[in-house]
Amino acid sequence: MSQNQGYGVFEDDRPSKTPFIVLAVLALLVVVGLAGFVYAVGGPGAQERSMADGAAQAESSDQDSSANGAAQTNTAATPTTVPLEDGRIVMTLHGSKDTYVKTGESYIESGVHVLDVKEGDLTSSVTTSGSVDTSKPGDYTVTYTVRNAAGMEDSIERTVHVTDDMAWDSDGISVLMYHYVYTDDDQPDEVNSNYINQKTLEEQLKWLTDNGYYYPSWFELRAYIDGTHSLPAKSVVLTFDDGQYGFLDYGIPLLEKYKVPATAFLIGDNDNTEEIIHEKASPYIDFQNHSYAMHTGGSTAIGHGGRIYDLTAEQITADLQKLSDMLGTNEAFAYPYGDVSDAAPGAVKDAGLLCAFTTAYDQVHVGDNPYTLPRIRIFGESPLDSFVYQVQTGA
Repeated sequence: MSQNQGYGVFEDDRPSKTPFIVLAVLALLVVVGLAGFVYAVGGPGAQERSMADGAAQAESSDQDSSANGAAQTNTAATPTTVPLEDGRIVMTLHGSKDTYVKTGESYIESGVHVLDVKEGDLTSSVTTSGSVDTSKPGDYTVTYTVRNAAGMEDSIERTVHVTDDMAWDSDGISVLMYHYVYTDDDQPDEVNSNYINQKTLEEQLKWLTDNGYYYPSWFELRAYIDGTHSLPAKSVVLTFDDGQYGFLDYGIPLLEKYKVPATAFLIGDNDNTEEIIHEKASPYIDFQNHSYAMHTGGSTAIGHGGRIYDLTAEQITADLQKLSDMLGTNEAFAYPYGDVSDAAPGAVKDAGLLCAFTTAYDQVHVGDNPYTLPRIRIFGESPLDSFVYQVQTGA
C-alpha cells in the first residue's frame, strides 16, 4: 500500500471487494427463492399446522411421560418380595394360636411380637387382617403380616373359636413359676427346689398337651381379673424367671416340641440379655420384665432385702421402662425375689404394665389386684400327680 505525504489513503493495493459483494447478492436471491417455494407448497396455513403439530407432539410427550411416571409409581408402591431367610423373622403370638371366646363376649386382640434377627423389633410394622363376630359361634381367622426392609415377608395366623360348647373357669387360674432346667448330663453343683430336670418338665408339658390346656395371653388374663372376660376352665400360664442358660438351652426346645407358649422374665443388666433376646427368640417364648437393675440386694432387711425398697416410685417406673424398651414388650412383670415395696404397685401401673407377680403362693382370681398377683411355685422333683393337683386347684 502507498500513501501520500498528506492526510489519509491516496492509493490502495488491497484485493478488490467486488467478487464478495456479487456472491452475497446471489446467496440472497437463492434464499428468497426457497422461501417463495415453501410458501407456495405449504400455503398460508402451513405455519399454523406446524405449530399445531408441535403442540400435539408436546401433548403426546406429556402423556407418555405421565404414563411412564404412573408406571414407575405403581412399581414403587409394590416392592419386590425376596425369599425369606430361614429363621430371619420370628413371630411370637401373645397367647394361644387357637383362641377361645365365649359367645357374646368381646374378642380380645392380643397381637404378636415380631423380631428380625438382623433388623431388630418389627412389631410396629405388623398389619392385622380378619374380623371376629362374637355374636355368632364359629371359627374365624386373624392374620398378622410383616415385611422387613430387605423385602422379606412373613405371616402367622390365629384361629379364634367363638363357642358356647365349653366349660368356663369360675374358681381361679394357675400361673406357674419355674426357674432353672437341667439334664442328667448337665447338673448344677447343688440341686434345690428351683431346679427341674428336663425329663420332669417334659412329662408336665406332655400332660398339659394331652389334656387340652389353654394358654391365655396377658391381655386375656387381665380382662379375666377385671371380670370382663371368661377363660376356659382348663387354662394355665407358664412363666420362667431369670433367663438362666439351662432354661434357654433345654427348656425352650421342649416348649417348642409341645407347642406350649410360655413367658420368660429377663433381667436387663445381665451381660447376655441382648444376646438372649436375639438368639433365643422363639414363636413360643414371650420375653417379659424382671426389672432392668433391681434383681440385686439393697440396703434394708425388709422382705428378701431387694433393691426395690431403696427406690422411689419414679425410679422403679424408669427401671421398668428401660427394660421394656429393650424387650419390645410391656405386658407383665415379676418382682425380683418377690419383694414389693409400698411404692412398687403404683410404679408398675405407671410403667403401663398389665400384670405384676409376687412369689406369694395361690391362683389368680377375679377381683385380685393386678399389680400384686400370686403364682404357683413348681417344685423341681415333685411327682406328676402333685403337679396336676397344683394346676387344677392351686393347692
